[in-house]
Amino acid sequence: MMAVKLAFSVVGGSFHSKPPVTILHGLLGSQRNWRPLAGKISDYLERAVYILDARNHGDSPHSKEMSYEHMAQDVVHLWEDHGIRRSVLLGHSMGGKTAMVTSLLHPDLVEQLVVVDVAPTPYSRALGEDSMEKLISVLASLPLASVKSRADADELLKVDISVKTLRQFLLTNLVFSDRGGTPHWRVNLDIIKASLDQIRGFPHFKEPFRGPTLFIGGSRSDYISEQQIPEVKRLFPNAVVSYIPGAGHWPHYDEPAQLLKIVTDFCTKYTLKQ
Repeated sequence: MMAVKLAFSVVGGSFHSKPPVTILHGLLGSQRNWRPLAGKISDYLERAVYILDARNHGDSPHSKEMSYEHMAQDVVHLWEDHGIRRSVLLGHSMGGKTAMVTSLLHPDLVEQLVVVDVAPTPYSRALGEDSMEKLISVLASLPLASVKSRADADELLKVDISVKTLRQFLLTNLVFSDRGGTPHWRVNLDIIKASLDQIRGFPHFKEPFRGPTLFIGGSRSDYISEQQIPEVKRLFPNAVVSYIPGAGHWPHYDEPAQLLKIVTDFCTKYTLKQ
């Protein structure tokens, strides 16, 4: 299985006494979405934090393959390149599924697992306020040749996407050149759209990951429901499930202070037990 060399940044690179934290963003996101929280996690835990761009996202290479097995291999390849023998692994949404698959395939490499607002189950097309097909189609149809600024793009997106924070999140993927000209999308919209069934799904596993695991859901989100808890517990028997009041599918935007506390409390608790 061919891994791609992921783009990444490191916060707190001077911390070497403990394994690092690795953060995986969600669909249509990038490492930029997690930088503010990554710095605080690093300061609190006194660990280096690696923030990765998934394949077909951010500054990472584009690839026709978007399976979770491929994306997990990308993470392991990066760890190998940087001599990382174990890591705390945190993933949100698509990144949470990649983190789960990584821990299930390579349990010895994952010290602790934190999964944000996703479960190890397939999801229907209808889940969420806006379907991913719709969002990707809207982005792909934006007349970029007439877009001169992010504000121009935001005005055009308002027609189809009413939620301002969602538009702002999506527009982090729009790249403007210093030399002017037509902007372009950083994400590989064509491959992502073609891979949506894989991204919504989840591979089948028999053997569980028995390491310390935390699932964090948003109280206003439907991504971790009571019906999914049995599968969570089957694959992650030591999992704790916690919900953040007032948060939706993006707790790192909605309630970053609460998310920071839950993550750092969990990591500190299990570090002290070792």
